[in-house]
Amino acid sequence: MPGERPRPFLRRPRFATVALALPVAFMVLVYAYPVGAMLLKSVTEPEFGFGNFGRAVSDATTWHALAVTVRMSAEVAVLTVLLGFPVAYVLARVTARVARILSVLVVIPFWTSVLVRSFAWIVLLGDNGVVPRLLSPFTGDTAGLLYSEAAVVIALTHILLPFPILIIKGTLDQIDDSLVRAARTLGAGPVRAFLRVYLPLAFPAIVSSGMLVFVIGLGFYVTPALVGGPKESTIAVVIAQSVQVTFDWGLAAALATMLLVVAVALTLIVRRLTKVKGLVSL
Repeated sequence: MPGERPRPFLRRPRFATVALALPVAFMVLVYAYPVGAMLLKSVTEPEFGFGNFGRAVSDATTWHALAVTVRMSAEVAVLTVLLGFPVAYVLARVTARVARILSVLVVIPFWTSVLVRSFAWIVLLGDNGVVPRLLSPFTGDTAGLLYSEAAVVIALTHILLPFPILIIKGTLDQIDDSLVRAARTLGAGPVRAFLRVYLPLAFPAIVSSGMLVFVIGLGFYVTPALVGGPKESTIAVVIAQSVQVTFDWGLAAALATMLLVVAVALTLIVRRLTKVKGLVSL
């Protein structure tokens, strides 16, 4: 009608909006909801209150398991980064065809179950196993490393090593080689150019991959349960025992909440400490 303002057409949701909303909804469903249920159960099972946290905090076993978990996760994170960076550097320097072949070799372990790989380490680290025999010239015997902290660190390092390799390689591929050549042209030696130019550019990926391995290691259960001993019980093993043996869901939820808080706190601390000239590592 004359004088009537036209009504705006109702736009249908764009495909990009829907495509972005689906992953968010999926994460809420498979992550936020279970975490929320865990937090709720920690203060409502068997009765409302913070009694489960009081029991967890007052138990020396909990603190020992938490300390073992943090220590082993940190050791695995450092080892995987130290071992993974040279591999990632080689992958970033070779030709594209060779890099694809080597990348497939790096990813192949993901095709094998973690349970199978953990059982393999039981054979390798057991008495008269391959690893004790290789170390026998230095140790003087073939006693196995099984059911020790060293066994857990070795097995977890092998299982989680592909993560730093792939993450660091993605960053190294984006580093402009002309920057290193410019440093060499200005008089820097190869070692100095690497340490002052190349390594700082790769530092964010190094820290990020290390933190990823560290967080994964905090909650890893299968490998510590199989190759670790009672003295090296991680917090994940204690949580599993609370659920499967004592059926104490409230205590298990409280322990899981404490582990979540520790992971978030340490991540924030490392993020704060690794800010260099405006670059954030995570």
